[in-house]
Amino acid sequence: MTKEFSRLIRPLLILFIMLTSLLLAFQTRLVSKKVNVDVVIIANILLFVVSIANIYFQLRSLRNPNLSPGAVIRGLMAGTFLKLMVLAAAVIIYLVAAGENRSINAVFVSMGLYIIYTWLEVKISLRLNPKK
Repeated sequence: MTKEFSRLIRPLLILFIMLTSLLLAFQTRLVSKKVNVDVVIIANILLFVVSIANIYFQLRSLRNPNLSPGAVIRGLMAGTFLKLMVLAAAVIIYLVAAGENRSINAVFVSMGLYIIYTWLEVKISLRLNPKK
């Protein structure tokens, strides 16, 4: 399972490295647009970790001999919902903790990252579904 798992998360790892590199490379431009780069990097890390966990749990559930046809879709939807809740909680904590120094633009960029990670995770999950 480890070879298959590492093969499946490779696109997520590439996306994570690319996004982090782009954020660091364009940090001054983003700061001039009032985007707090630290907030976006933390959101990137959160989304990466939750996406890897979702792929792991889906791969593990596929190994269950009592797999029902809708289990893959339910797992995918539950993972997407979990990712949304984690990001929403992080946004609420950030907005309360930051007070007047908050960066709404960083929140919007993080929501865009959520869409990108969700799209990639769905694409990976569809490859997991056994063709019968």
